[in-house]
Amino acid sequence: MKKFLSTLFLTGVMFAGSARGSDEVVFVDLQEVFKRFYKTQLAQDQIRQQADDIKLERETMEGEVKTMKDEVEVLRKDSRDETLGEAVRESKRSLLEEKLVALQKREQEMTDFEKLRMQQLEQQNTRMSRKLFDEIQEVIVEYAKEKGFSGVIDRSAQSRAGMQAVLFASPKVDITGDVLAVLNEGREETLIKDAPINVENPE
Repeated sequence: MKKFLSTLFLTGVMFAGSARGSDEVVFVDLQEVFKRFYKTQLAQDQIRQQADDIKLERETMEGEVKTMKDEVEVLRKDSRDETLGEAVRESKRSLLEEKLVALQKREQEMTDFEKLRMQQLEQQNTRMSRKLFDEIQEVIVEYAKEKGFSGVIDRSAQSRAGMQAVLFASPKVDITGDVLAVLNEGREETLIKDAPINVENPE
């Protein structure tokens, strides 16, 4: 998500009008808007729930693997037990080989499962984030048209060197709060204070 934010270009919205601030260039903190948008918080909740489901599934598989490992150790011990007859020990060795093959297969399945599910989760997060940014941009454009601004610049954008592209923007020309008011109209009470931005690798 941070990578996506850092690659956002300065957003110019070139519209003229007669409202307050006509022909004025204003600034918006896209990172803050994204973080405080109620739909972002809903998306984060969904991603976290799926991450929890993946964790539970993995824990179940780990339990199965542990049980199989315990069985392998018992078979390995029995296959070397001199108090048992040769035929019994041979039977234990055969079972041990089968169990080892099954164990390796299950461990690989567990690894593949986690890798696939996390890839799917990351792809879903990317799609959802881009959709949210598209919606936010649409609101900003419409707001700029309504107010007659000549340009809107993302003050959270960073240069290639990792520095802030906008070093200073007066609060008088910052429309971050106004944009959030439009996006979150009627949903203010449901917002989570200080909701995290990054949902790519949920814990």
